[in-house]
Amino acid sequence: MLQQLAPDLWIADHQLKIMGAEFGARMSVIRLGSGGLFVHSPVALTPELHAAIHKLGPVEAVIAPNAMHHMYLPAFTESFPTALVYVADGVTAKHPDLQVSGLLGEEPEPLWAFELDQHRIAGQPRINEVAFLHKPSRTLLLADWLFNFNRSDTWWTRTFLRLAGAYHGPSQSRLLRLSIADRAAARASRDRLLAWDFDRIIVAHGDIIPRDGKAVVRKATAWLGP
Repeated sequence: MLQQLAPDLWIADHQLKIMGAEFGARMSVIRLGSGGLFVHSPVALTPELHAAIHKLGPVEAVIAPNAMHHMYLPAFTESFPTALVYVADGVTAKHPDLQVSGLLGEEPEPLWAFELDQHRIAGQPRINEVAFLHKPSRTLLLADWLFNFNRSDTWWTRTFLRLAGAYHGPSQSRLLRLSIADRAAARASRDRLLAWDFDRIIVAHGDIIPRDGKAVVRKATAWLGP
């Protein structure tokens, strides 16, 4: 169900397993100045979640922020047919029948430019993540660029995350590091994110980082270099 984190900002968590490990997934919902909703990284659309979203307002934009976060797009486009759909590069190849409004670029679309900034993180052509900043709440929205796993009830999940280099706090997984083809470009993007005014970080997998977000990003990406 939806949980409110700040004025006009909600999240919804969803159970998700990858190779038997409990990763979980998180969607963010932002109310725009128009009164419509911006849905970031949609999760499974249960009847309860559909009803909760409907109570908040009309869905105006549905966002697939990288090439990996696309599984639940068809359900959202079917349930909210008037919403604009913007996706990261690589998503349309996985959903050739999906009608999209455009690819996410370096600049925010006019619909959400007042509330949100965005940046297409460079140097990672297999993932193509686009980061967002919710300016009113000083919240950075990420998908796979950063994980934050601190605990798990299952031995296999803990083992899997350790092997992935994604356990015991905010980190960039080994898979993400291997996906970076241009470290200098990724480092420049990291610096671009650090120039934003944010404190909280919402990640799609693991615990939300409630404060000191810039210090967290600096530490997790220190391997990229100064």
